[in-house]
Amino acid sequence: MHRANLLRISALLAIAFSSTGAIAGDALEINGAFSNRVTKPNFTGLCPSHVANECGSIDLIGIGIADWTYVFGPTFLPTGQRGCFTVDGTFSLTLQSDKSFISGPLVGVFCAREADIAHQHVGAISFGNPFYEDDAIQLGNGTGRFLGFHGTAVFHTFSAGAVFQGTLTGSLTS
Repeated sequence: MHRANLLRISALLAIAFSSTGAIAGDALEINGAFSNRVTKPNFTGLCPSHVANECGSIDLIGIGIADWTYVFGPTFLPTGQRGCFTVDGTFSLTLQSDKSFISGPLVGVFCAREADIAHQHVGAISFGNPFYEDDAIQLGNGTGRFLGFHGTAVFHTFSAGAVFQGTLTGSLTS
């Protein structure tokens, strides 16, 4: 074969293998952060057409920018600590570059200084009411770059005044 043909075949193989996802034993570190300013006095959410209860974009180090969504589950039970509740839901990530996708169930603890009962949760996520939430997410069933990967990530969000920020850290393996 001519050298030019070998280079073309090598390039095609590289493209094919890079788009098939993980190889057994691969690891993918998830490490990112976001920060948004809430500009309205009444927090109405950042999600278009109510596709999720919370959403945004996060810059994942070494991976790229991903859109994330968090759909609240039905669980909202007091933990015994004033203003804190056990929560659940579904979390997903979609890379902006190639639409690779991964998602999974989320469980965690939501704490707001002023929320003594569950129905105050809605008021606690409005402008000016501080809260934080720490969640564990079981990610899996990915596509594209996330194909074959699974693992746990920790999602931490915090809001006070006009600031809504968070981090996502974890490790995925194949």
